[in-house]
Amino acid sequence: PLSRMASGFDSGLNLGGTTQPTGISSESFSLRSFSKPHIVIAHILFRGSALVVYILANLFSSSFIVQLLLLITLNSMDFWTVKNITGRLLVGLRWWNFVDEEGHNHWKYESAKDPSRFAALDSRVFWGALVLAPVLWTFLAIIAFMTFKWEWMLATLFGLVMTGANLYGYLRCRWADTTQFTNYVSKWAFLSILRNQRPTTDQQPMQQTV
Repeated sequence: PLSRMASGFDSGLNLGGTTQPTGISSESFSLRSFSKPHIVIAHILFRGSALVVYILANLFSSSFIVQLLLLITLNSMDFWTVKNITGRLLVGLRWWNFVDEEGHNHWKYESAKDPSRFAALDSRVFWGALVLAPVLWTFLAIIAFMTFKWEWMLATLFGLVMTGANLYGYLRCRWADTTQFTNYVSKWAFLSILRNQRPTTDQQPMQQTV
């Protein structure tokens, strides 16, 4: 069974800093602008480390086996850190699963009771990096496929699966079920179409003068 709970797991979420006001001047932007700067840095570093190693793989080792093992290790560390630490501390979300005594797999999607206690800037960085990573792995997988580098495509697919799993898990934390998520995406797509079509509908045809 799937569930989404606002449970007491957020009792110790205010670690690493205090909640900052949402309005932040661009002139005074710095690490102090974040409520939890150390967690934000860790989130970005773990998200980007495997991507950097993939792009600069030949600088680390000439052996593909060593490169692949390094990528698997970094992606696994990123998956665990984002799933268990940064998501909980930056946006108050957590997803996990357990197996009961009968061998059934149960998935849990939890959210903090008061989302407003988490800084908006921290949240934007979290979601931005969460979405960007699988997008980049997809792009790299396409390049590997088009250049017939099948071994590297295997490495990119592993990165895509690991980062995509976290993205899916946190999307399920934010929306109670797949129906709500589908409705949100449909509404967003519909509004995007309306915004794109508005200039053309408002524009008046030019009249030719003789």
